[in-house]
Amino acid sequence: MGVKLYKVECRGMVHEIVDMAHGIAYVIAENPEEAYRKVRNHLDAKNLGFASDREMKTIELLAEDDEYPLCGIRLYR
Repeated sequence: MGVKLYKVECRGMVHEIVDMAHGIAYVIAENPEEAYRKVRNHLDAKNLGFASDREMKTIELLAEDDEYPLCGIRLYR
């Protein structure tokens, strides 16, 4: 199987107060754990929000780089 596109939503920072909702991200990764880890590492490195804001609320598989994706939507990269 190829990589997948996930939508990761954190518990906080989901409203565009200034110009970006840091708590919502689209991530290309091989699995959901890697997708969240990428988002969390970035938020931690930038020290954005509180630690509780950085916790994952939801993660959704949007598309897969596979000939016959199980989620029904093909990701082209």
